[in-house]
Amino acid sequence: MDLDEPVDYREAMKLEDIKPGHCFALANQLLADARAVREEMGRAEDTRLVPEISGAEPRECFFEAIVAWRKAARLASEVGAEATGTVPASPRLRDLKPGHVHALLEAISTQVAAIKRRLSIPDQTPAAAADLAKQPSDVLATILRVNRELSRSLERPFTPSDVYRTVALASAYATRLGASPPKVDHERRRKPADCYARLEGCLTRAAAVITKRGGTVLAARGTPADIVPGDVYDLANLVLCELAYLHELTPDAQAMHAFEPSATGHRLPSHVHQLARTLEAQLATLS
Repeated sequence: MDLDEPVDYREAMKLEDIKPGHCFALANQLLADARAVREEMGRAEDTRLVPEISGAEPRECFFEAIVAWRKAARLASEVGAEATGTVPASPRLRDLKPGHVHALLEAISTQVAAIKRRLSIPDQTPAAAADLAKQPSDVLATILRVNRELSRSLERPFTPSDVYRTVALASAYATRLGASPPKVDHERRRKPADCYARLEGCLTRAAAVITKRGGTVLAARGTPADIVPGDVYDLANLVLCELAYLHELTPDAQAMHAFEPSATGHRLPSHVHQLARTLEAQLATLS
């Protein structure tokens, strides 16, 4: 090996040695690749600021990276890129470490690399040096930016129906925690921004319950402008993450089953809004 050739730290490190700074470096490399894809496809940049994140843990990074995996997989299918594997296995949420996030980001990077090859994008984004001062909150904010780049490239963006399925799963977790879903009236003509606001309320209530039960929580400040369903989907998955984590923290919680009913069919923002209000009411009974 040429002694002057840079060594990729990922080839030498074990999962338990990986720090948030390594994840941050890889997330930024992925961001550059996603941006290159978006520019090649002639799509406009999303210039909105992402929410300010603090107190994040690897679990939130992992859940938001799952969103990036899904968006990259959908984009690969749309452009005809080859499939590149599956989501890496992960432990319980309370045991998630930066190394698990890193493994998932590597899998997403492989998928995006296949998309770049399909689009004949010649440049190769170099691996960045790890900044060990970075924290999971920095990683999460970068993954949110990756998701926005991928959303801009999709021919078939994520819809209220996708959001509804995610919130329905979060509500099922709340039900297993003992919070029966109340009847909530349907309000017509709701917009994605209305759904986003209700899910922000769900995230705040979930954080209060988690803190009460001895867990750690994130804080997100700043609501994006011109909210679209993809933004609501990103936030819904953070809410789902916290409900799944709360389920783990509760020793007597009823188990989730593979045969849990899934939410199917076409949904409008008003349906998402109704379900988010239902979840918010469920969380209020747990606090």
